[in-house]
Amino acid sequence: MLNFYNLGGIRFQNIAANDAIINSKVSTMLAEGWQLVNIVSGVESVGSADDANGLFITRFYFKRD
Repeated sequence: MLNFYNLGGIRFQNIAANDAIINSKVSTMLAEGWQLVNIVSGVESVGSADDANGLFITRFYFKRD
């Protein structure tokens, strides 16, 4: 995964690259017989007006019989 930020701000090309990496990995796992059973997103932050920090995460749950 590539960093979203640098000294100049948000690196939009890295967001697109990360999306392609994740899509490729999910496609590979599906082709290998894994079953995608759930996708869960989450955010962790203080949530106040002056909160400039936060963590965003997406979890992909797979199973294979």
